[in-house]
Amino acid sequence: MPNKTFNNFKNSNHLDKGEKMTISIAYGKTENVINYLDGFDIRLNQDERDNYNKLKFPTNQRDYLAAHLLTRYCINHLTGVAFHEINLTQHCATCGGKHGKPEVSYPANTFVSWSHTSGNVASISAHKPVGIDIEKMGVALDAVFGELFLSPLEREEISFSDRDELSSTLYKMWVKKECLIKLGLYQIDQMKDICLTSTNPFYSHNRKRYSFIDIDSDSMMGAAVYEIEDGIIEKASLTHL
Repeated sequence: MPNKTFNNFKNSNHLDKGEKMTISIAYGKTENVINYLDGFDIRLNQDERDNYNKLKFPTNQRDYLAAHLLTRYCINHLTGVAFHEINLTQHCATCGGKHGKPEVSYPANTFVSWSHTSGNVASISAHKPVGIDIEKMGVALDAVFGELFLSPLEREEISFSDRDELSSTLYKMWVKKECLIKLGLYQIDQMKDICLTSTNPFYSHNRKRYSFIDIDSDSMMGAAVYEIEDGIIEKASLTHL
């Protein structure tokens, strides 16, 4: 399992003695994740099994399963808590159903986010709210699609992009905006209110700053986001299964 290291992170394989990881991210193809974690005897709770059984298509079931297994892997990697002790819940703020934004009921003070798309899955765990999103780059995106979710300043900026770069740039901006939505800063219909420009590597909102982590793998584009805290150096691992 190769780990990638980012300049603004300290990789978990190079932590000094006594230092603790603060963010755990893992991603990979659905079948690779399921096959790798099969021997860990990770089990879904009853609510998760009910949601799994409601899915009509086997591919959706496999992606769902992989996301929930991988999230437990990230929590275990972050906290050391045994797989069988980890419990996840979901609650829809709109209808009250047992779906929606994932939460960790045990261990305490642990936060997660996950994403899955067409045979790929990713998850993140930390001791503060985080967001993650991935998209399969199966269709080339153009400026017409960009008008659906870009701010005016972003549309002006991408107008200078080469044609070959345009689709990749739009995917990157889409997943970053999805991350901010999953973090709870915005609703899905507020995408145009989010302005991400190449001149600012961070995102500011309500006097707080956020940093993104790019996740690239074959035909998949992804990103994760976390709040930057003064005096805190994040120590994170990025695992590709």
